[in-house]
Amino acid sequence: MNDPDPAAQGATGGLEAGTSRAGNRGLRLSEHAHAGHIYESRDEQMDVTAAFFRASLGQQLRCVYVHDQHDDNAAVQALTRAGLDVSDAMRSAALQIADRRLLPSRPGELQVDGLLAFLHDRAAEAEAAGYAGVRGVGDMGWTIPSDPSHERLIEYESLVTGALRAVQAAVICQYDRSRFDDTVLFDVVSTHPWLVIAGTLCRNPYATPDEPFAEREGRHVDLDQALGNVLARERQERWLAVAEGSLETASNDAQSVDVSRLAAIYEHMRDYKMTLRDRTRWRIDRQQRPSALRRELAALDGEVEWLQQRASLWRRRELQSSGLFFDTVSGTMAYRGRAVGLSRLEVALLRVLLDRAGRPIHSTQLIRVAWDREVSTEAQLRNYIARLRTKLETLRVPASIVTLRGRGYRLVTEVDAPAES
Repeated sequence: MNDPDPAAQGATGGLEAGTSRAGNRGLRLSEHAHAGHIYESRDEQMDVTAAFFRASLGQQLRCVYVHDQHDDNAAVQALTRAGLDVSDAMRSAALQIADRRLLPSRPGELQVDGLLAFLHDRAAEAEAAGYAGVRGVGDMGWTIPSDPSHERLIEYESLVTGALRAVQAAVICQYDRSRFDDTVLFDVVSTHPWLVIAGTLCRNPYATPDEPFAEREGRHVDLDQALGNVLARERQERWLAVAEGSLETASNDAQSVDVSRLAAIYEHMRDYKMTLRDRTRWRIDRQQRPSALRRELAALDGEVEWLQQRASLWRRRELQSSGLFFDTVSGTMAYRGRAVGLSRLEVALLRVLLDRAGRPIHSTQLIRVAWDREVSTEAQLRNYIARLRTKLETLRVPASIVTLRGRGYRLVTEVDAPAES
């Protein structure tokens, strides 16, 4: 595999053509998209901003940057350092820089209606100037003096998603992690259908932009865990597109799919992600950017579990394509013309081992999941494992139950690769 992380490739959902990560090719949002970005450092913030504007300027879109820097010159210099060709864009009015003094707010008073009108006016101006639409970035730190409790800010964010449906625009709202507490930031997450996390545009399953603020108030949430879950989910969906494509839906014939190859790909990526997870845990122990690392650790935990599940799925299909038949209702296991009966407890045990094909499961967990502690001793478990091994060998099924010292058991497939013609 040339690319160790296929999640970095391709595009889905609100992404248009191009890479999903903030990089040289740009970060693109579809029309009407409302995205949130919680950043850890100024470099991260500017990388995302420059990547978004780079992609947008190439599509005849006007870009508007509402910054929270000392002055416009500081904002221009920051964008330039991030690799954006600012001078040409500003000379043609394709890029507009706006600081907080141009916005309808005063100390202690954030004007929600005025901000929505500002958004509408920028879209109307761009249309009149011949642009296809507007792409905006706002560093929301400027709202703190006018709305220190953030209540009006969250009200505004709740309304932006609906307001964007009526204009040719898409925006990224940026939040400095060090300036907003996690409770407010989870409200920010709840109001954005899209999130930019680690430079990746992610569909946000936590988004409830139409839910009243009062119903969200008082929630307790681990923000890093939530963002990690979103990132893991996005990577998983992209993995499906990259590793499988339309294989599952194109045919019901498992033999038409190289199931062994797919299982091996998922196992390879699982091992790679487990290595990254161990490295991330090591860095967390040394307190290197702990919040960002906790977010990444949560994402890696989710990815490892998902990759394990996908690998097990394809190992099961590998056995099915080779001829294995397993009926949990009748308690029948058959393979290429031979059949044996299984007891109720053997059926439950084999079902779990097949569900976790290729993955280890500890003895105590196997007892709990398969039998709900109906059989409670490891000696009894070993007895049933021995029975299943005998029946697998009798049928000559290309699979075996391996004992892992101190770790339990694992069902390993041993299907021979078809000879090349």
